Amino acid sequence: MIKTTHEISDENGYKKYNLFEIHKNLETIIADDYFTYSSNEFKKDSYCELMYKKNFYDKYDKNMYKEVYEKYIDNISFKEKAKFIYSVIDYEKYVEFVEKNKTIENPNDLTISYSVLDSHGVKVNMYNISIADIAFVF
Repeated sequence: MIKTTHEISDENGYKKYNLFEIHKNLETIIADDYFTYSSNEFKKDSYCELMYKKNFYDKYDKNMYKEVYEKYIDNISFKEKAKFIYSVIDYEKYVEFVEKNKTIENPNDLTISYSVLDSHGVKVNMYNISIADIAFVF
């Protein structure tokens, strides 16, 4: 397990940090700038929106897939989770990973956990995603 922290804000000494816990087998698909997620340094908003559009709005007709839109595409929580995945996973590296790993045993073991940690030691888990979640949004 790989653990990474990165400061995302500092308001009068009250700091918040990203805390990523990444399964070692997923290290190869992580974007180089993943640690900037939710910080002032994050520059991928438009990329994440484009990926969401490409993988959901452009793929599914709203009239034909009403249930998919209700359950996933128009669901704000789902959209935020998908955009999180797009911000931390490098698409090109993911494609290479899939080509090399045609079969994955125990996909629930391959996880990325994202939490926000503050300067007082309070940790709030935001996302716990598996390779299956990643595959679903791509």
